[in-house]
Amino acid sequence: MIRANSSGSVANRGNHPSRNLLIRFILGGTTLVVSISAYFSYQAARNMMLKDLRQSAFLEVKRGVAEIEEWLHVRQVEVQTLANTSTVRSLNWPVAEPYLKAEVKRIDEFFLFQIANPDASYSNTKVGRSNKNIRDRDYFKKAIAGKSNISDPFISRSTGIPLIAISTPIWSNSASSSSPIGAFQGNVRVDRITEVVNSLQYGRNSYAFALNSQGQAIAHPNSALMSTLEKPAPSLLKMSDRNLNAIAQRMVNKQQGIELMEIDGTKKYVAYLPLQAANWSVALVIPRQNIESRLQFLDAIALIVGGLTVTMITVLWQVQAFEQRELKKSKAAADTANHAKSEFLANMSHELRTPLNGILGCAQILLRSPALPNQEQYHVNIIEQCGSHLLTLINDILDLSKIEAKKLELHPYDVHLPGFLQGIVEICHIRAKEKGILFVYQPALDLPTGVHIDVKRLRQVLLNLLGNAIKFTDEGQVTFNIEVIDRPPSDGQTLKHRLRFIVEDTGIGITPAELSKIFLPFEQVGEKKRQAEGTGLGLAITRQLVEMMDSDIHVQSQIGQGSSFWFELEISEATDWVQSAMSTTGYAYAASEKQIIGFEGSAYTILMVDDRWENRTVITNLLQPLGFNVVEASNGKEGLEKAIALKPDLIITDLLMPEMDGFELIKRLRQTPEIKDVSIIVSSASVFEADQNRSLQAGGNAFLTKPIQLDELLHQLEQYLNLVWIYSQSQPDMEKAKEATIVTAQLTPPSPQVLQEIVTLATKGNFNAILKWADQLEETDIIFAPFANELRQLARQFDEDLILSFLTKYAVQTV
Repeated sequence: MIRANSSGSVANRGNHPSRNLLIRFILGGTTLVVSISAYFSYQAARNMMLKDLRQSAFLEVKRGVAEIEEWLHVRQVEVQTLANTSTVRSLNWPVAEPYLKAEVKRIDEFFLFQIANPDASYSNTKVGRSNKNIRDRDYFKKAIAGKSNISDPFISRSTGIPLIAISTPIWSNSASSSSPIGAFQGNVRVDRITEVVNSLQYGRNSYAFALNSQGQAIAHPNSALMSTLEKPAPSLLKMSDRNLNAIAQRMVNKQQGIELMEIDGTKKYVAYLPLQAANWSVALVIPRQNIESRLQFLDAIALIVGGLTVTMITVLWQVQAFEQRELKKSKAAADTANHAKSEFLANMSHELRTPLNGILGCAQILLRSPALPNQEQYHVNIIEQCGSHLLTLINDILDLSKIEAKKLELHPYDVHLPGFLQGIVEICHIRAKEKGILFVYQPALDLPTGVHIDVKRLRQVLLNLLGNAIKFTDEGQVTFNIEVIDRPPSDGQTLKHRLRFIVEDTGIGITPAELSKIFLPFEQVGEKKRQAEGTGLGLAITRQLVEMMDSDIHVQSQIGQGSSFWFELEISEATDWVQSAMSTTGYAYAASEKQIIGFEGSAYTILMVDDRWENRTVITNLLQPLGFNVVEASNGKEGLEKAIALKPDLIITDLLMPEMDGFELIKRLRQTPEIKDVSIIVSSASVFEADQNRSLQAGGNAFLTKPIQLDELLHQLEQYLNLVWIYSQSQPDMEKAKEATIVTAQLTPPSPQVLQEIVTLATKGNFNAILKWADQLEETDIIFAPFANELRQLARQFDEDLILSFLTKYAVQTV
């Protein structure tokens, strides 16, 4: 019965999110549909009504244009009728004058009538015969060419009155005549046009104006834009007001329409329409509110609908708040589940790392054995590679789990940037050389020397991107570029640099469909045989690490041509990088090229405390061949007793052990006066950062993660015992110097210029470039082969003083 109730309770709790989701979906869907429907309905109705209102305003302009057209048409017919009378055809002014004066009185719309001869001399009812001519007048030119026309308004030269000339050709009665025998015109005042234009209105503060073919005002409420006898009207085509200029251009081009634009500093509608009888155009300027004020009813409806939408959103918000309260109740349970998952992964990692420590440790021991046959060495190498691959997978899963749980943090410190990057380049150069492809490193010349970064995570990002580029490139090259983009504003006294890291390859490329998946966990693209080489987690972790550094990874790729990955980081400059450079760089170079076979001085005693015999065996078999005296203890209690009795030079201890764990052992060691200063290296398969930090706080000097990597172990021994290693290729410095002196006399050196360049590279510690020079000299001429071989051997020993001594002697002899 208890179980049934419990199950029902769990089921009810599980249904709450579903019900809340359904409620939110219904309310949200309803709100969305109503809002969208109301919005589009409002917009449709508003646009339709606005269109009708704009058309109504346009009809007012159309009415004015029609009235002007009708008036001009009647005047034009009257002029054409008089031009066809015999009196006018006679071109006899004394006969025509009284007749035309009578017509002026009868048709009071005309100011005068005028007869012009083909030579442009004329006579009119105001001045009689004139000594002037109208050859330059456009209306005369058109009439004498046989075309009736209505001129642009002009100011009469004799009267100073604004007039419009309505001209028509005078034809002879003779059928054989194909050209006009003269031109007849009637001049009317502009007053009638002005009267019609001024009558056009559409609400308060609206006004109309008319323009001629040149964009000048025929009628306008602004008198400054009208022509006078002293000054012609300015053209609106040349006005500085861009909107007014645009409207004038449309009117001159005989276009029509209605537009909303800014005129006189406020938004106004401008309706414009051209005349057909004359090359003029009329416009009506209407304040925006005169038209859109009639839309207030619709706007009120829109406000009501908007209020309804807000109300529904408020309801939805309350539903969301209710759901959030429910989710908070289950958050504690989810956190407990996440914690359990993290505990499970960490414990599982510990259990996997323990046997891996034995596998990888024994593989390293066998690989160092000179007596191991090549065939067995090949199989042991496979064991070591598979174990390393499994370790990488474990580390990737743990990293991804920490990122998802937001427990992964960055731990930046000061580092020597060129040395850090050179270490990465050396690793990638070896991988590329194994595949037979070229690896190109192109750092910026102005890279900062010291920076403040999380070295571990940046190395992880770069090695992941470069490793992928090498893996998917079968021919061509992989290029690693670093650019200094700029120096952002400094934060107080700290100078910052923005660096762009670019990894390019000439590999197989990535399809557009695969590009969207490459950063997802456990997603692998490309050929199946290549997928087997990875875990599918590298790029997912890489992207999330870069995002933790406040950046993002960008990628471009083309099938068959290669890919390019890049990201940018803003990095603070640092000055306290010298110690880290001294403690890491030199050993990294030496360990990568030469095998350690011992150390100078007397033997050191190392106490190994671990409850697992395989872990103790790995350490013992790694260190005893090098000359160390290794003593084993199976738990903390035994380890403390042996430490007091033997007083070892260094102690390596596990954390989780029976009877007395590693934490208690470290505490007791630090409380024992005679051995309180002994160096302690904590070696554990625990991946909990809390355990690592706790062991260091308890008194440990360093932490060594299992499975143990020999290079890292030897580096820590060198640091805490101040060791000077003996390498398999090394000789005493005096013998090497003597041998170099003897060989010098027998070798043929290159030119002084080449020697100087190699000396410069040696002073910079660029041994990689010196090795390239040795290869180049050997290929240039066989006579340089002995010199190149000696140079190569010295460069591989990474001894700057020795190689400079060798090159300096040669430079002296050459000179």
